[in-house]
This record gives sequence, C-alpha cells and structure tokens, in this order.
Amino acid sequence: MDRIPMMEPETGGGEVARLYEHATALINRIPNSWKVMAHQPFIAKFILPLTSSLLRQGLGSILSTRTKQLAILKTSAMNNCAY
Repeated sequence: MDRIPMMEPETGGGEVARLYEHATALINRIPNSWKVMAHQPFIAKFILPLTSSLLRQGLGSILSTRTKQLAILKTSAMNNCAY
C-alpha cells in the first residue's frame, strides 16, 4: 500500500511534465521515486542531477555503474522492496 501516491505522467502538468521530460532525457525512464517526488517538483528538479550523477560512471566515483546497480538491487531485496 502506497503512503504517498505516485503521480503518473499523464496526470501531471506544467512543472511535473518538464520534470518527467528531464528525467527521461537523463536516465531514459521515470523511476517510481520520482513519481512520488513529483508532488514537489521544485525540490525534485534539484535532486535529479545529483541522483543521475551518482549513478553514472565516472564523475569522481571509483565504483562502476554495474556495482552501484547491484548494491541498489541487493538493498531493495533485503528490505523486501520492489525495485
């Protein structure tokens, strides 16, 4: 059961539509966490570049993108979360 509903792309407009466009351009999808954060698009648009840079290869990180994704999957599985 969701505590905060996810905002689907077709229900959001204006700022939400622009946020989803940028998310799709940066990471080729709209993660569920972004659908929740879309309720506060002003805050979400500052977090999107940070999140995408943390998950990308390079940019000062010593871990590969594959290793980062495996850590996310393992943490999700350990907490019985859907990824």
